[in-house]
Amino acid sequence: MPKLEPYMPAPAGRASRIFMTLMPVAMGLICMLLSFVPAGRIFGLPQMPAFALMAIYYWAVVRPEMFPAYAVFAVGLLSDLLSHGPIGLWAFVYLVTYWVILSQRSLVINAAFSMFWLGFLIIALFAGGFSWIVASVLFGAIVPLKPVMQYMLATVAVFPLFAWLFGRIQRRVNPLS
Repeated sequence: MPKLEPYMPAPAGRASRIFMTLMPVAMGLICMLLSFVPAGRIFGLPQMPAFALMAIYYWAVVRPEMFPAYAVFAVGLLSDLLSHGPIGLWAFVYLVTYWVILSQRSLVINAAFSMFWLGFLIIALFAGGFSWIVASVLFGAIVPLKPVMQYMLATVAVFPLFAWLFGRIQRRVNPLS
């Protein structure tokens, strides 16, 4: 009797799986780039919300293996390079925030959306406060806190829409979850 070869997916199937595995990181990069679109001025906002923080929080809670620390670092570093701010500020803030999220994810992983959103509120305030401290140290002067907190509260207000979008992507990436 002839020996059967093990089933191997077609190249298109493998490429599709690779693409879907990279989708959360790609969404993080797209969200980071979206933060630099000046569309906020249309709505009267001085700056766009921290879309990258939304992606980092969502994927760190729901599927941290699909958005690892090196991807968080890359998103933060690219954000630093595009913002013309201190190199490493957002990379450092995002990494520390990511580790805080991972340490506390069991509190919100299977909770109702209201708890998930409350968790994001706390993380956004942490990231805003931490970035304020780091920026004040880097600049050698106290940076105004009010714009930073307004920036984070705008981010929290927009989060449900992006959480819904990320949830749809997650179901597409992993239909069993």
